[in-house]
Amino acid sequence: MRKPLVPVFCAFLLAIPAADTQAQGRTTDLILGAGGTMSFATDEEATESRVGLNASAGFSLRVTEMVGLRIEGGFIQKGGGSEVSDDDAAGQVNIEVDYGVLRGLLEIGGDLHILAGATVGRDLGCDVAIDVAVEGVDLSTDQTCDALGLDRNDDFGITAGVGYNVGILGVTLLFTEGLNDIFADAGENAPAGRNRTLSLVGSIRIPLSG
Repeated sequence: MRKPLVPVFCAFLLAIPAADTQAQGRTTDLILGAGGTMSFATDEEATESRVGLNASAGFSLRVTEMVGLRIEGGFIQKGGGSEVSDDDAAGQVNIEVDYGVLRGLLEIGGDLHILAGATVGRDLGCDVAIDVAVEGVDLSTDQTCDALGLDRNDDFGITAGVGYNVGILGVTLLFTEGLNDIFADAGENAPAGRNRTLSLVGSIRIPLSG
């Protein structure tokens, strides 16, 4: 019963370099991706991470057989939360910020490749959920950052990761480290911290030329 598996396994091994050669022969791919992002705020008081949607579209432009440039735009949900514990107050504060992002990444390799580059994000929406009780009185509220007077910075970061393609399907794991504070200087009331995210995205790569 096991003998038929041998030629199947051999054919699979032979297909891997063939697929890799085909991928390297293409010059431009359209990439459509969707997945999830987990955020880790750099603020030491942050205790909760937000898991949000990550959707993107862009192009992979092959410069040489082993080096390409990947340019894509997308939508990412980031955020986090922290516990509030004071003499008279206790509860949870959660911040959710949605970004429109633009990434420029170098792709080095074939079907298995590493990526490195830069990411910039412009916030599309920001909400603060406060679930706090003070001396037993519930003061919970859910407001936008604009209503609270919290100004946001554009989100600049460096990104690195690894990707793997099987035919037109691909998966990418990316880590992004934010370089600037999420919120602009607004006194002691502004939360501190930068964005730090880990993203897992599945994609379809459509050959446009090759």
